[in-house]
Amino acid sequence: MPLLIDAWNVLHTTGVLPPEMAGVGLRGLGQLIQSSRWGSQRVQLICDGRPPGPHSGLPDGMTAVFSGPDREADDLIEARIATTSAPGSLTVVSSDRRIRTAARKRGCKVLTSAAFLEALVRDAQQPRRTGPTRPTQVDLPDDLIAEAQSLAGSAPPPLPPSVPSPAPPEPPPKNDASPPARPPTSGDLPADIIEEARRLLRGDQDQG
Repeated sequence: MPLLIDAWNVLHTTGVLPPEMAGVGLRGLGQLIQSSRWGSQRVQLICDGRPPGPHSGLPDGMTAVFSGPDREADDLIEARIATTSAPGSLTVVSSDRRIRTAARKRGCKVLTSAAFLEALVRDAQQPRRTGPTRPTQVDLPDDLIAEAQSLAGSAPPPLPPSVPSPAPPEPPPKNDASPPARPPTSGDLPADIIEEARRLLRGDQDQG
C-alpha cells in the first residue's frame, strides 16, 4: 500500500520519538520507514518549498517531492489524493485537518503524524528476525501437560483376566457290583442229589 506523507508535518511532531531518535531529518525519516512495516512500500515524502540541499540517499522506493516556492505541500498532497486511481490502497500521513478531510472523502486510509511516528518507534524497537522462523510453542495448562506426560510414560492397561471355560461333566461312576445271585433251581443241581431228595420225599409220604 503506497504512502503519501506530509513530511514537514511529521518531522515537526514532538513528544513521540525517544531522545535517541529525536531531531531526525528527511533522510533519517526515510531510514526509519525502511526498517518498519512499510519498508517494502512505495513512499512519497511531500515537502514545502525547495530542497535545502542534496536529499539523495533515501532508500529505494522512496522519493522526496518539494512543492516549490509558489505552492504549499498541502496543495500538492491534495492534488495527488484527487488524481490517484486507487484511493483505497493509498495511506495518507498527516495531522493537517484539511488533508485528512480530503483523504477520507476519497476513501484513503489516514494516519496522524503522531500515530505514524509511534508505529515507526515500535517497529524500530522490535528485534529483527533472521533466517526462517520457527513455530511458536503453545503454552498449555499445567494439568494438560501432566496428563499428557503420564499417558506417554505409562504402560498400556492390562487385559482383563480370561474366564476359564467350565469343565465337562464327569461321567457317572460305573457300578462294579455284581448282581445278587439268584436262588438255585432244580436245573442247576446234580442229578444224584435231586434223586435223593425225591426218595426222601416219598418215604415221608409213606409213613404218613
